[in-house]
Amino acid sequence: MLRLHFTAADLGSLRLASGADPLWETLLSQHALMSGHGPPALGGWRRHAMARLTPQMRALLSLAPPTGYSPDFLTPTRGLHDVAEGLDAGLAEVLATPIDHLRTDLRRVLPRHCPRARTERLADGDRAALAALAAAMRSYFEAVLAGHWELISGQVAGARARGARFMVDGGVDRLLTTLHPTIRWDSPTLHVAYPEDRDIHLAGRGLLLLPSFFCRGTPVTLRADDRPPVLVYPIDHDPDWDADRTPLPGGELVALLGNTRAAVLCAAQLHPHGCTTTELARRVRISLSSASEHATTLRRAGLLRTRPYGRHMLHLVTPLGRALLTGRPGPPLPS
Repeated sequence: MLRLHFTAADLGSLRLASGADPLWETLLSQHALMSGHGPPALGGWRRHAMARLTPQMRALLSLAPPTGYSPDFLTPTRGLHDVAEGLDAGLAEVLATPIDHLRTDLRRVLPRHCPRARTERLADGDRAALAALAAAMRSYFEAVLAGHWELISGQVAGARARGARFMVDGGVDRLLTTLHPTIRWDSPTLHVAYPEDRDIHLAGRGLLLLPSFFCRGTPVTLRADDRPPVLVYPIDHDPDWDADRTPLPGGELVALLGNTRAAVLCAAQLHPHGCTTTELARRVRISLSSASEHATTLRRAGLLRTRPYGRHMLHLVTPLGRALLTGRPGPPLPS
């Protein structure tokens, strides 16, 4: 069990990350890739990723075993919504890691996971070794995650929007009690299912909550106590995130709206906490511009509500839209 102990100052400094973090998703996707098992929804992604690994990327995986410790300095938590800024800034922080952090982190890496000679070069702050590591991290992201990033970040955006609404509606208590089934809030302590027994006293430093697409099972945090506190937790995402399209509806709905517009409305209904335009386009297998045009028409008709979220637009089916889809009125949307 992991126990995070809050003070009043920590509750006031609690933050939700502004979006998916490229380096955390890089690390946790490596865990998912190397574990050899996982949800069926990741099967197609895993086959695609394994086929694209280079020798340099495979060497990178040795620092990210699916169980046990992965060095904290690989995930200097940014939580930024802009992937270009987040990736570049994160890799710059990796290259600028203080040598005492490198030595502390790499001492914990087991030799059976990563050759000792390599960890010693990194621990000594060898610039060439660090540059090669950062280059491998960038290559891995571009080969394995970049093509899926709009889908990944869109689903994280939906989870983040859900958490933000809970905080607005019910304050910090409501947010912390609804994060994940493995997390229990018993003020002033957050109890988290964890592989080891550990206490973290936040002591006024606050806490960053980071929803993650590739975090699976139980939440994750950093091992070192001298880094900014972060809790990375799994999101409840679409199991068909990279596979099936939304079936086209039939009957009166198609007669009223047309095939594609009816399918867009059905796709939005699958995401009660908000669906991005990219997700609508993927689900219905239409272009991004076409999805945006149909969403605009549905919004003008009062069937969707759309609001900006960073670079994304989140679409929610209105009570009128749900009544049209189900034949009965639904509850009002949260304000």
